This record gives sequence, structure tokens and C-alpha cells, in this order.
Amino acid sequence: MSYFEKTTPEAVGMHSEDILRFIGDMEKKNIELHSLMIIRYGKCCAFGWWAPYAPEYVHPLCSFSKSVTSIAVGFAEQEGLLELDERIADIFPEYLPENPSQNLLNVELRHLLTMSCGHDTEIEAMGEEWIKEFLAHPFQHEPGTFFRYNTAGTNILAAVIKRRTGENVTEYLRPRLFEPLGIRTVFCECLPGRESVEIGGGAMKLCTEDMARFTYFLLKKGRWEGRQLLRESWFERACSKQIETEGDADGHVGDWACGYGYQFWMCSHLGAFRADGAFGQFGVVFPDWDMIVVMTAATEQTQEVMDSLRQCLVPAAADNAIEENTLAQVLEEKLAALAILPLGGKRQSQTESRIDGRTFYAGEEAEEYCSSMEILIGGVALYHVEEGKTEKMSFGFSKDMVTWSLWEGDREKRLTGDFRGRFQISRCGEFFYGASAGWLDENTLQMEIRRLDAVSGARLIFRFEGSRLTLDSQDTLLSEGSSVIGMRKKHTVPFWLR
Repeated sequence: MSYFEKTTPEAVGMHSEDILRFIGDMEKKNIELHSLMIIRYGKCCAFGWWAPYAPEYVHPLCSFSKSVTSIAVGFAEQEGLLELDERIADIFPEYLPENPSQNLLNVELRHLLTMSCGHDTEIEAMGEEWIKEFLAHPFQHEPGTFFRYNTAGTNILAAVIKRRTGENVTEYLRPRLFEPLGIRTVFCECLPGRESVEIGGGAMKLCTEDMARFTYFLLKKGRWEGRQLLRESWFERACSKQIETEGDADGHVGDWACGYGYQFWMCSHLGAFRADGAFGQFGVVFPDWDMIVVMTAATEQTQEVMDSLRQCLVPAAADNAIEENTLAQVLEEKLAALAILPLGGKRQSQTESRIDGRTFYAGEEAEEYCSSMEILIGGVALYHVEEGKTEKMSFGFSKDMVTWSLWEGDREKRLTGDFRGRFQISRCGEFFYGASAGWLDENTLQMEIRRLDAVSGARLIFRFEGSRLTLDSQDTLLSEGSSVIGMRKKHTVPFWLR
């Protein structure tokens, strides 16, 4: 059950028509949303999940995680465990390069919070010696004078939390933030190396409801159910502009050119700010409207999302009392029926009968193999995936379903796809998947499969040609550069009936 009381938009001075317009905008622009919650005056006036995504599943936060790490730094400062003017050279002296530059020696924690440590380029430090790599990267600018988005810098903040508290960010926040807010399920991947530090810059996962609780905590400036958990002065600094981003090295424009706080982006709507993760993981705070909007998504059209929020939702929040109308029921029905467009196509009974229950074995091409199921399905924002080899597979057909089974050594994995224009949920190991299925023609079966704790999934194309089976796997989020975020190269070979 949600923490937030359910109500209609009109009851909190908003228009159901405008929320319908926002959802319609997303559909017209082919922007894939996974979840949406709109909360005003502490009441939830709109919420929905696009099937197969659902309230119970955690979702990658991507760089929304940075804002959570910022709050951990705020608590540590409040408890006297660190000060923002401390130098990272003094905290990690054993990782310093020989003859460190003066710019490096001058870097303070506040510079990491504001992405202004002095790096001219962002470094992808993910190896065993990642702290050493970060400190060895040239600090070409005077700290505090140059904005450069810097995920590794946020990971350094997570390492500071670990060093000063003996706990990772999520462990440290559990009694201070998560438990008071009723947030029970939090995941975060760790970096390699002896420090074993969580990837505070982008590898956390929460369900949408818990993202909303966190964002509402931001709106209330650290106050929760009558208790001031984190002092208000932290939010006055963290959630206000600390450094300019317009005209920066990345050429940020629109809502990314409004300035940056302590791991929070400012918004073009005056006074608004947001926790912001790649591909549309947003917790947007509108203090003047006493409103938050939380969403998860899989899109690179993030400015279009922010534009639609501003054009559709914010004007609606201007009224304090609106007469109820039938559109509230229309909106409720729309939100209850949300779904990612599933696959379809005419059933191919002859082909299904021919291959039903038969086993296809991987070819024996030298030095080639077929990737594991986790790799074939993939998904943006997965950091550690099982890299086995698929040795054989089979298909089982029923009235409405196809079950795809594959073997990695002696281990069998199964997923079921629905032919009825919907997603079927399967559990495989510790992960949940949603799959729909359809035939493109008499010899070509397709399945769209989403691992529900990833941003994206895969469209798998199976082509049956006599005794030969070929397989193609394509990510549902086609993005230049996205393959470096939690993805591995997919290998396939022909499979054969024996």
C-alpha cells in the first residue's frame, strides 16, 4: 500500500485533462515511460506503470543515485564526520600520484559535490585501482571554476563515506533515511578493489514508490512526519545553484543549462530542481506548487520529457480548487491500462508443431559461441551479468504461450512469452522478466523480453530454416554509446536440430 493518500487531480488543484495530455505527448513522441507518480500537497493524484513494469519491481536509478549519495554526505556533515572544505588529498594520501599538481592538492569535497574538481574530461574509472586512476587523471582547472559532469567524482564521495563511517552509502543511510521513510528495498552495485565501495554515482535501484518518498523528503527539506532528519540548511545549499552549467564543456542546453547544486540539477521552472538519471529517471521537485513528479523511463528524449512536464503539468498546478469532472475517471482508467506495446502476429501452427519440444544445439564453429541468456537479453544499467555460454535451446508451445528454454552447461533457464498481446512474467533465478511473442512470418518467431530491474531489454528474432536456427538479439533502447552502460557484446552462432 502506498504511503501517499490517493486522490483525484482536481482535489489538489490540477486538471485530469492535462495529465492525460502529458501521457499523450509521451505516446506521440514514442517516449517509453515505465512509471509515473504525481504528488501534490502530499497526496498522489496520478500513478501508473507501463506493463510489464509494476510497483513491486525495483528500477535502475542511473545518476538519480548521485542525489542519494549527496544526502549521505549531508548526514555525515551533520554528524561531524566530515567537512566540505576537506581536501581529498588528505583523505586518500596513499592513492596520490608522484608530484601531485597544486590543483589536485586543492580539491575539496565541495568541488566533488558540484562537479567542479578540475577535470577537463570525464574519466571512466571502474577498475581495481579506480581511486588511483581518478587522482592520476589531470586536474587541468582550478577547483571550483569549471563544471565537468563526473560520475567517478561521485564515486569518490561514496568512498569518503565508506572511509569515515565504515559503511557503504546505502548501509549508512538505512537507519538515518531509508527506515524512517519506510524504504525497505535498496540495491547498489559495488566497484572492484580492496575498498569495495558502492557505485554511488549511478548503480542504485529502487521501486518508484520509494523514489517518490525520497523526492518528497527533498521537497520537505529533510522533514518527515514531524521529525527534521537532515537539517534544512543542507537542502538550501544542495538544491540550489552552486555552479553554472550553461555553455559548459558538454554543451548543455535547456534544463541541463540551468545550473547544478550538490548532485542536483536545477530546472528551467524557477525554483524547481531534480534528481536526474540517464534515460529519464527523474524526481522533479516544484517547491512553489508543493508538488513532485517521479518517473522511470527508457528514452534519450529527456528534454522533451521536461518540456512536456512544464507545458502540461505545471500550469495545471496554478489553481487551488477545481470542479470535479468525468475526466478523472478517464484518467484513472488510462493509468490502469498502461502497457508497452507488446508483440503480435498470426500463429504458425505448422512450424510450431514441427519444432515443439525439439532441441537445437549450438554449432561447433571454432572459437565462437552463443552468449548467456542474461547477455542476449541485456539491458542498460546492468553492471554485473552472468557471462556463460548457451549450448542448446528448445521451444514449447501451448494455446497462448511459448516457453523458451536454454541450457548453459547443466543449468536450464526458462522464459515464457505471451501471444495474446501482453507480457507474461517469468522468474529465472533471482530476476523477473516480462515477455511477449509473435510470428513475423511462418519461419520467424520474435520475442520481446524485458529484465524488469533494467532500463531496457531485447527483441530476439529466431529464424527456423529446415534444421537450422539463427538468432539475432537487439536492445530495445537503441542509443549511441549506451552499450557501455552495463552491456556486453552479444555473440551468436547457428543452432541445429539433431
